[in-house]
Amino acid sequence: MTAYLHDGTEFDLDRTYVDVVGVEWSWTGEWTEAGEPLMRGGECATLVPLPDVYRDHGPLIPVTVGVPAGLRAAVLAAESPLAVDLAAGYAESLEQYTARTAAAKPAPVPMVPAAVRRGFFARLAQAVAR
Repeated sequence: MTAYLHDGTEFDLDRTYVDVVGVEWSWTGEWTEAGEPLMRGGECATLVPLPDVYRDHGPLIPVTVGVPAGLRAAVLAAESPLAVDLAAGYAESLEQYTARTAAAKPAPVPMVPAAVRRGFFARLAQAVAR
């Protein structure tokens, strides 16, 4: 990671950033004489110092790099309740697992009837008015 601190914000220059109108800005690997990183935005050939990009086009939002589908599936599968139970020694089918865990779900909380809510708020309003 090549870090650059500007205006209290640390920028990882190895990442691509997007400005408020959707232009992607990347560090060129070059610096100004003042020690500011030079950025290239979109198809423009002009290099612009990061502080100028931040002032004129900011805020700059780091572009999120996607996670490969295989890695995502492996992580999610490793943390799924079924995978955890199988790792703990349960040997059952998906149907048996679903039947066993369905009973463990908490019962839904009943909603308070509107008449009770109205009565409560009416009493509260009367108490506040006193």
